[in-house]
Amino acid sequence: MEYPNGNPGAWPVDLASPVGQFRAIAGDLNSEPFDPVKPGFQNFEKFSDAEIEAYLEQGAGSLNRAVGLSYLYLAGQAAMESHAIKDYDLQVDSTKRAADLRAIAQMWFGLADSEDVASAEEGFVIVPTGTDAGGFIPELAPPVWGRQYTLGRWR
Repeated sequence: MEYPNGNPGAWPVDLASPVGQFRAIAGDLNSEPFDPVKPGFQNFEKFSDAEIEAYLEQGAGSLNRAVGLSYLYLAGQAAMESHAIKDYDLQVDSTKRAADLRAIAQMWFGLADSEDVASAEEGFVIVPTGTDAGGFIPELAPPVWGRQYTLGRWR
């Protein structure tokens, strides 16, 4: 099937699917119908379904990590389009937008990392270290009760 231009996505959004959950978390639920209308598809504001599936795959299925990756993409786009214009009393500065989007991405990565730590299994195992309390005392070492002195090779 040929997809229309823009950011095509399945409509209505299925919030039970990973793509729909991504859209809800990332705030990409705004859409408008295509002209001419494509049944089952609408043009979304930020991401297409294919882009969202790529973010989910890159994020190893973690919604938080996928949203963080998408905000890194948006930060890159904002950095490429940043401008600082000043004319008399009018001043427009969009150079800080990329840094703000990177900070949001870092917040999502932090949530993904805490999610990974919470789901990781922890364990503590006591194992023998290979030391022996009844070994031989080396030459010129202080004597210890219960050990033997030896001059030759043992075993």
